[in-house]
Parts: sequence; C-alpha cells; structure tokens
Amino acid sequence: MTPSEFEELVAGDFRHRGYEVENRPDMGDWGVDLIAVNGAERVAVQVKMYGGTARPVNRAMMMELFGAAAYFECTAAAIATDGRVMADARDVARKLDIAVLEFGEGGPSTARTRDEVSKAADGSPLTFESVWTTYIAPLQGQTLVRPHGETNQIVKVDWSGIERITSTGRRQHIKIEIFRLVVNRVLLCGAITRGQINEMYPGRASSGIALILAQVPIFEYGGRPAALRLRR
Repeated sequence: MTPSEFEELVAGDFRHRGYEVENRPDMGDWGVDLIAVNGAERVAVQVKMYGGTARPVNRAMMMELFGAAAYFECTAAAIATDGRVMADARDVARKLDIAVLEFGEGGPSTARTRDEVSKAADGSPLTFESVWTTYIAPLQGQTLVRPHGETNQIVKVDWSGIERITSTGRRQHIKIEIFRLVVNRVLLCGAITRGQINEMYPGRASSGIALILAQVPIFEYGGRPAALRLRR
C-alpha cells in the first residue's frame, strides 16, 4: 500500500462514519492531511504510514497536530497510523484530547475509539444516526432519574431534537445538533466533559444531555472531571 492509498483508507473510514472529508495537498505542509467534517464538527487528521518501519509516532507529532488543528479552526484532532505509537505520545494525546486511530492490515483496529464496544449489533461501526434511532428515540415518554432523585421527563424525540421537562418543571427543547456533536466526539475521542459540552452549546444543558446519552449502553457518565465516556 502506498502512502496515498493509506490516506484514502483513513478518509474512507471517516466517510463511512458520516463525515465529509476535505483533502488538500497544501494542508500537509501545515501538519494536517485531512479535515473530516460532520455538521459543526471539524476534525484535523494527520496520517502517518509507519508500518514496517522503525519510526514511531512521537509526542512532537501530537503537539504539532494540536497546533495545526487550532490553526485550521477545527473542533477536534486525530492521528491515524499503521505503526507504533510511543508511550509519551499517547500521554500527550490523552492530555490534549487527540484521538489515536490505529490501523492494521484490515483497517482500523485497536485504537481506543475503534474498539468493539463502538460497533453496532451487526458489527458495523456505530454512527450518530444509529445511536439516535436505536437508543434515544425510544426514550420518548420515559422519565429519567438522576442518582440524587432529580427527574427529566422526555416529552418528545424527533429529528429536530428532544423536548424535556426538568425536575423544576421547566420545559426545554434541546436541538439535535448538540447531540450529534457530543456523540461523534465520544465515538472519535473516547470522552467529552460537561465543560466541553457547555462550550459547544450556548443553551447550557450539559447535565440533561449527559443524562440522556448515558442511557446509551455503550456510554457511561461520571468521573472527575464529569464526562461522558465510551464504556469499557
């Protein structure tokens, strides 16, 4: 496989997940090979075909990608490789919230965002649409209860979003776009904090969004800082 073919393999994986992929040769000079776009989400992707060589992905590459993602006004970053990733590079990736996508001979394999847990029942990769129709839509009419007793009544679920009644009796409509952003971020990066949700959504409904998405079997909510994560 040539480097260009490997880059297309990575692009195809993002397309399969519902992203539109931008590939401009000049971006590579700035540390980004692809930009994957899904709604308001823009992911800067750096592709490193190092399989079969002694060269590993190192921490400097992670830091370069972090800066390049900011330069291209992206909301997330990912590095895709078929080679070895150094331990300190993984530490930097976790600190900077960069997804590490590891590709074997048959495609994406052991990356934390490509685990079997993030696949649908038929073995295909999960998408936002499958999560929404399989797990979120059936919540209509249900009352969700937090551990400390507060409730959220899910009045309506459709492709515009969710209408809920909070424990204080306030009626609120949460747009579907924020759910799409959050689900895609968790599937790509493994987690998203409540603070990050608030930065993405001016309605400041992060607690309700997290409660609703925590009903999805592959997600879990908790920890410090409080975050929605892929369940292991």
